[in-house]
Amino acid sequence: MGSTLFRQILVPALLIAFTDVTLQLDNAVAISSVASAVPPRYRPFVLGGGVLLAATCLLAFTLVGSTLIERFGWLKPVAGLVLVLIGIKLAFDYFTSR
Repeated sequence: MGSTLFRQILVPALLIAFTDVTLQLDNAVAISSVASAVPPRYRPFVLGGGVLLAATCLLAFTLVGSTLIERFGWLKPVAGLVLVLIGIKLAFDYFTSR
């Protein structure tokens, strides 16, 4: 029972958390640069509201996405290919704009 719980729940949850933390690092830099334009007095409210909205959107999009991937098995490799193509385009744009 404990091994099954670990393999089916804890490992995926840890992988999701690790992936999310990794992806949030660049978001923190982008959000910090935008928030620096807000007067310091209002910054906690603006950041708090933004974080709540982002968390709500992340939950909704994740639930919809996981349901779609579960229902349509072909969607996962297609989504992966789209992400790879986006990465290639970003790298190409970065290196050709210099």
